[in-house]
Amino acid sequence: MEKSSIAIEEGVLKVETISEGGGPKPRLGDTILMHYVLYLGTGVASAKYDYDKHCYVDDLVDSTYDGPFAGPVKIVIGKETVRDSLYKEGDSIEGLDKALLEMTVGSKSRVFVPSELAYGRLGGSSFYTFHGYRTPPNRSLDMVVELLEIIDNE
Repeated sequence: MEKSSIAIEEGVLKVETISEGGGPKPRLGDTILMHYVLYLGTGVASAKYDYDKHCYVDDLVDSTYDGPFAGPVKIVIGKETVRDSLYKEGDSIEGLDKALLEMTVGSKSRVFVPSELAYGRLGGSSFYTFHGYRTPPNRSLDMVVELLEIIDNE
C-alpha cells in the first residue's frame, strides 16, 4: 500500500475515505473489529535510513493484514488505556475513536491522528499502545483503518 505525502495539520484529526462501506456506523461503547496499517514515520526504532538520499524515511511500523500478529483487532470505542497501565484488549485512543465514529462497516479510511488525540506529550511505551510499539512523545499517527464489523452494541 503506497503512502501519500499529505501533511497533518497540528491538532486536527483528518479522515479521508478510501472506500465506502454499506453498513451501519458504530456508536460510543460499541466493540468493533478492524484492520489497520500504521505509520509512525522517522524517529522510531523501526525507521530506516536511506543512504542514497541521506535521510530517514517513513517506515511501515505495524499492519494487521500480515506479519507475526496478523489478524483484525477488537477496539471498544471510548475505552482508553489509563495512563501508565498495561494495554488491555479493546483499549483505544481518542483520535481513533473519533475516526471510527465517522466510518461505516465495510469502509476503509486514511486517518491522521494528531499527537494530542493519540499519546500526547508523554508518548506511549510498547505496553501502553494499542499497536504494541513505543510511540515517541508528540508523535502524530498516520494510519489506514478498515472497519470490518460491529461485534457488540452497548
